[in-house]
Amino acid sequence: MGERLFVRTTRNVALTPFGAHVLPYINEVLAAQSSLVHQGQSFLKPNKRLIRIGTSPLINANLLGVMIEPFRRHHPNIDVELREMNIADLFRMLDDGMLDFVFGVTSAHKSAWAATFLYEEPLLFVPRAAERSNATRPHSVQLKDIADETYVMVPDACGLSRATRALFRSPRRKLHEYSGEAMSYQVLEEWAALGIGSAILPKSEASSSRNMALPIADKSASGVSIAFEAVWSRTGTQAAHLLEFASHLRKVVPGIVGGLESGSER
Repeated sequence: MGERLFVRTTRNVALTPFGAHVLPYINEVLAAQSSLVHQGQSFLKPNKRLIRIGTSPLINANLLGVMIEPFRRHHPNIDVELREMNIADLFRMLDDGMLDFVFGVTSAHKSAWAATFLYEEPLLFVPRAAERSNATRPHSVQLKDIADETYVMVPDACGLSRATRALFRSPRRKLHEYSGEAMSYQVLEEWAALGIGSAILPKSEASSSRNMALPIADKSASGVSIAFEAVWSRTGTQAAHLLEFASHLRKVVPGIVGGLESGSER
């Protein structure tokens, strides 16, 4: 298109302002192409069934496979197509009938959508470099103890920033946000290590090699978690294989995830 889309360095790749501007339109073209192929295949191969799932970048990839694989194993004639995108774009595609299900952070949603809980995981506090020199590190931190920190954030494309703001809004505490934005969860940790600000991450996105993240506890000393759900259209999910997958999410997935969590605790 006559302009650069990316700025590439030896450490990472970032969008140029032009790239950020055209990215939503590129996504629309790709989604339309996928829909065109699907519609063509549906006409030519009516017996071939497809489930189109959009996932937030924050969804734990390992758990995603565990949740879907049993259904695929028992239904080898049903294809599952995954698409990871900005959560706002995923919801728009769900409304437009271009997706059958969306997996993302639990939030308020339209009455025209049905939803079911998938799993939750602990939120961890990643302290900035200046806070890491303490000789004795606690096993966890309470929100009141970290309320005055400045936090580095990612764009609100995955649901993490929204969940972080909600975490502070619940006890009516002001969230101090760093003026810039990181492009990935890894950069959040890197910026915290540089002392730019602290960060909050789900456990699955925190680097185990850094080993500096601490669980966040509420007033009752219970761990603070972020919850994830599956959402689908009440009117659009009428095909038998889609209803069967919705039943799988409601009845089978909780047992799978619960078994994994029990095993990890033991």
